[in-house]
Amino acid sequence: MKEIRPVALSRAWRAHGRRRLGRLLVLLTLLIGYLIWPYVTLWRLDRALVRNDQIVLARLMDLDAIRDELRRRLNKDVDSASGPPSDAFIVWLEEAIRRDGTAALETQVDLAWVRDRMLAYSPPGTGLRPALARAFFDGPGQFSLRLNADCGGPVFVRLGFTGSGWRVQALYY
Repeated sequence: MKEIRPVALSRAWRAHGRRRLGRLLVLLTLLIGYLIWPYVTLWRLDRALVRNDQIVLARLMDLDAIRDELRRRLNKDVDSASGPPSDAFIVWLEEAIRRDGTAALETQVDLAWVRDRMLAYSPPGTGLRPALARAFFDGPGQFSLRLNADCGGPVFVRLGFTGSGWRVQALYY
């Protein structure tokens, strides 16, 4: 039987420890990257809103998901994560229905509408920062913004993680 020397055992333990430390550093780097990612997306979204960059806005917004969430919000028989509609939203919806009928959500909820709602409480050219009251995770795949105003109710924006990154999936006020 071969005798194990303490030096060989020590080298093996050090190599094993380095591998574990390497794995831990990779996992930590991935976690930090995931936690920073929605804030980077928020910065990209802010710049695209200020510049009115329709190409970037189209990539960062899921208009179908935004419309679906608005439909769920209006349907009393279906649960909605956004709660009951505000008075300002009801007024907007009534005007949109008078103009466009039952297709109001499809015709009115577009990139321009979302941009206008998101920038409604910020001075022109300043982006989201003046109105941004909250930007934080609600869950592993949900990131929420709250935009406040001195003269009105807040605007809530929810980003969701898709396979390709973070996108705006809900907007309500």
